Amino acid sequence: MGSRQWNPRFKKQVILLTGLLVVTVFASVFWWLRSKAQDDSAIPARLCNDTFSSAQVKPSYGRVHGEFEEDTVRGFPGVLEKARGLGVVCETSAGNMSVNFRVQYTQWGKSRSEVERNSKYVAEFGAGYGEYGAEKGSISLRVPCPSSEEPNARMYLHVGATSARGGSREDVSKLAELTGYAARTLAQKVYKCKGAEELPEGPVVITEGEGRR
Repeated sequence: MGSRQWNPRFKKQVILLTGLLVVTVFASVFWWLRSKAQDDSAIPARLCNDTFSSAQVKPSYGRVHGEFEEDTVRGFPGVLEKARGLGVVCETSAGNMSVNFRVQYTQWGKSRSEVERNSKYVAEFGAGYGEYGAEKGSISLRVPCPSSEEPNARMYLHVGATSARGGSREDVSKLAELTGYAARTLAQKVYKCKGAEELPEGPVVITEGEGRR
């Protein structure tokens, strides 16, 4: 039985097609990897002067394209007693998305009953309370942080996320989780507020206030 002879021209065509197929596959993989890298911004492991874990912040960004940037103002997080007036701020952003934190030290502000009476949405977090602002995509909390000199002192925490502006239930839930995490981290580990260990695990609870009725 004689061996089959390949047409030299046909053999060259097979080699050429095989080469084109390999190039196409490699090009497709390259562009897929590049696209994936652009979709997911590189967010560092720790944020806001090593205060927060990025694992807790990333859900409020989702898959966003753009260089990650961070800016802290007035020495965030600093010493709470010195965070009067405008307070301390940490601003983070990527593309057209942002997640921001602001902390102030105060003895004043609305009481819990005033917040419940006047706000559309009330935020509850153990002894802490505040508001959810749908238009701004933010949650504000007043968390007790007393001292012997100022027994009524509070840590006023404001957390805002672009994704939660008039957002979906899922985006608001992510903001509530992030705010609960930030409140515990700051009150328990950073400022060591008296009674902070009693703050609950999990998210801030958002309910309708009388201002919506």
